[in-house]
Amino acid sequence: MLKLLETLKDSAESAFDSAVVRLENCHHLVGGYLSTRRRSRSQLPVVVGRRDEYGAGSIYDLLRGLNREIGEFGTDVFQIIDDARARRQAEKTR
Repeated sequence: MLKLLETLKDSAESAFDSAVVRLENCHHLVGGYLSTRRRSRSQLPVVVGRRDEYGAGSIYDLLRGLNREIGEFGTDVFQIIDDARARRQAEKTR
């Protein structure tokens, strides 16, 4: 029972750490996007291809980046679960 609790604790700790890293990456993506958009309210960006007049990517680039981070977090969680299962199976076979 103690091994199971320790595995759960380790898994929760790893998942939380992954969430913090992914959230920090999302924060940087949004912060970078917004910092390039600081201008007067009446000024509208002129979009050229996928870049606007400030040289920043479009909102769609931002959303794609956020989607990647969320997907990577999901991958991290699934990997943590698989690792915990493997450890538990290995302990049962000993």
